[in-house]
Amino acid sequence: MTRTPFKFLDAYGKADTEIFFGREGEVELLYQMSFQTNLMLVYGVSGTGKTSLVQCGLAGKFESSDLFDITIRRKNNLNDSFCDELKKHDLEGAFETDFTPDQMIHSLYLDYLRPIYLIFDQFEELFILGSPQEEAVFIKTVKKLLQAELPCKLIIVIREEYLGHLSAFEKAVPQIFDKRLRVEPMSRGNAKKVIINTLQNDKVKVVLSDDMVAETIIDKVTEGMGRVQLTYLQVFLDKLYRVASLRGGPEVVFDQDLVNEIGRIEDVLRDFLDEQLDVFAQEIDSRELGLKWLKLFVSDKGTKIPIKRQYIERAMPELGRLKHFNYLQFFVNHRILRPLDNDQYELVHDSLALKLSQTKTAGLPMPLQVPAQQLPANPFLNFSAYEPEMAELFFGREKEIRELFDKVVNDTEVRTTLVFGPIGVGKTSLIRAGLIPRVKQLFRTAYIALSRELFEQTIFTEIFLKPPKKEDTPLLLTLFFGVDAPSIAPDERKVLIFDQLEELFIWIPETTQLELFYRHLAHLLDGNHNCDLVLVIRDEFFANLQDLETYIPGILEEQMRVKYLDKSTTTDVIRRNLHYAAVELEDDKVMERILDNVMEGDGKINLTFLQLYMHKLLST
Repeated sequence: MTRTPFKFLDAYGKADTEIFFGREGEVELLYQMSFQTNLMLVYGVSGTGKTSLVQCGLAGKFESSDLFDITIRRKNNLNDSFCDELKKHDLEGAFETDFTPDQMIHSLYLDYLRPIYLIFDQFEELFILGSPQEEAVFIKTVKKLLQAELPCKLIIVIREEYLGHLSAFEKAVPQIFDKRLRVEPMSRGNAKKVIINTLQNDKVKVVLSDDMVAETIIDKVTEGMGRVQLTYLQVFLDKLYRVASLRGGPEVVFDQDLVNEIGRIEDVLRDFLDEQLDVFAQEIDSRELGLKWLKLFVSDKGTKIPIKRQYIERAMPELGRLKHFNYLQFFVNHRILRPLDNDQYELVHDSLALKLSQTKTAGLPMPLQVPAQQLPANPFLNFSAYEPEMAELFFGREKEIRELFDKVVNDTEVRTTLVFGPIGVGKTSLIRAGLIPRVKQLFRTAYIALSRELFEQTIFTEIFLKPPKKEDTPLLLTLFFGVDAPSIAPDERKVLIFDQLEELFIWIPETTQLELFYRHLAHLLDGNHNCDLVLVIRDEFFANLQDLETYIPGILEEQMRVKYLDKSTTTDVIRRNLHYAAVELEDDKVMERILDNVMEGDGKINLTFLQLYMHKLLST
């Protein structure tokens, strides 16, 4: 990952005063307030840079000998965190075990001989995550600190939508609102100064092709409306820098073409999460697991919350400790999470929390292991499709298995999935050896391959003769589960698979009979039986399904086409199966000959031919 000089979602600190621009007025106001009172309130909407204003802007106004600042976040409990932060600075070991916060602060002042500034950042966490008792204890502590008239300043930093929660605070500490500063979203003029001055700074060293580029950046960040969210500006500049760095050349240049290439800020935020989750999927685990895991760090109000590693592991025990460790390392290194004290972690900013809260996860993770079975010596199956017992030897369709699992199991808005493709691509094997061994670990699962012989059974005679009754157990449930069907709880989730649906159109020519079958299918999906339906059909019969959509709306929308395996994947399938059979190829020319022998005239590889050819090859 390209390192950029921009703060991205991190707040500015004392080390960043050289590149902190655009808040000179607010910094001066806050600086003057610090001489007028011992209690200040800094508030504003998320993303306006409240934390940076205090930790960088205000801190930069003081000489190091005039300021001893301590930042406190709630973590698990604000009162405990407050004392813990004070104890960290007791380098002389002067604190007695029964010291109260005011005694600790007095002791620290005697050690450092500097005014102490207590910065209670993201104070809204007290109201989001805390209890009334925790709040009452903290109010009592603050009141005592102010009454003690210590050389100590308190700065409370809070999102403005939580100001109303300070009413109990105001009753005990009436001066809470006396000295307050609202941090507004930045004006366009100041934002332009931020961009130009930051890019010209020696720490950054970016060439701006002309000043109008700064205007375009602001247009993109604000989407042409209102003031500038500093969080979004930093994210946008970070993305610009990373893309510009890839262009090469002696200098990093921001120009109009680059800004237009990046797109809108909402694209950048979405892309940022997508980029990191894509890398996560390549290096660590599935994208959906990454999303589900990150949502642990989001409150039900769409804000970030700090989480202890121990709690993370308890929330998703199925991952195991090693996976949790790998997830943490990845998201910390990729600037999604930041580590806190006491083995806690949190999202780097509420803007990511909001995006995550608005992102739908696919739901249940796919079981990664399939039950062990006794496997045959020859992994190639002649003309037969792979059975569920052969799942361990079903290679080359990992991506399709995961996609199909998510469609069937996790896309619950549509309870039907249509799987189609040409003959010879392995649709049945994908279902039987790919989907079924995984889904049946979670839900009651049943599979039927339609055929002429099946249509001659008594139950189909009944299906083709009369429509279903809403109050009756669906006849198709009886077809799948036999005499057990009436005893299956209606709310138990069931996955039902009809394979070779083309047989219906080959052997049942009567339109009336087809329509009755469609009505029985619809009866399964009427909402009272909790069924997911998978229909598998050959390409050339796809058009026959138009009438089915009358009874099952949307059936043609939730679909998955199974394509031919490419040459590279087929080669991998052959090698992995040969490795299982303890057979080694003499050289790559043998592989080429195998592929030539199973390839059709149009260059596509027929998996049925491949299985037949390799079965005979290993049997000789």
